[in-house]
Amino acid sequence: MAAYDHQPGFRIDAALSRAYRAELIDGLRSLPPGLRTLELGCGSGVFTELLHALHFDIIGVDASEAQLGEAHARLPDVQFRQGDIEVSDLTDTLLSQHGTFDLLTCRYVIHELADPIETFALWKRLLKPGGKLLLIENAWQRTDWGEGDWGRRSDWLPLACTQTWATAVYCLRKAGYQHIQASWMDAVNTAFKEQGAEGFRLFCVIGQ
Repeated sequence: MAAYDHQPGFRIDAALSRAYRAELIDGLRSLPPGLRTLELGCGSGVFTELLHALHFDIIGVDASEAQLGEAHARLPDVQFRQGDIEVSDLTDTLLSQHGTFDLLTCRYVIHELADPIETFALWKRLLKPGGKLLLIENAWQRTDWGEGDWGRRSDWLPLACTQTWATAVYCLRKAGYQHIQASWMDAVNTAFKEQGAEGFRLFCVIGQ
């Protein structure tokens, strides 16, 4: 398992799984059962496992071959593929091989995007009419990023360290999404607080 999967905010235990389910079922209630789902930046499959348990028909994509190996070991009956989620070549390949999806989702990914408006526009091509893009992100309440790789990169990544969902909503609108909902993930945040995890709050943004 990837090292960060053990960190507060990343791991999903039984209590967090129940909280995530409550949030997802409420936010996606207008979509049909057995959602054709594409998870962008699936990593080692921790969140994929939760979606799979909800009976989503899911494909996971990530740039890391090592993490995809872990994801496949975790969920051998789920299809995973390697690719850069910020380039049009991957979008074209997915469309030609799989068509469009009811749901696109990513968890803890958007803060890594170099050009979120362009990337969100690429992802929109993968959605069926009426389909939804679900973004889950941390609003980190800290300033000690330090001199490590992330500390240096956060200066030029547009959505890095965002404290609210406002910038993500703006980027979605510029990318052509017409209907956008944003909210704190109260059930998940409560579960984190009960476990003593501090320094961040999760929010979700749903765009169509």
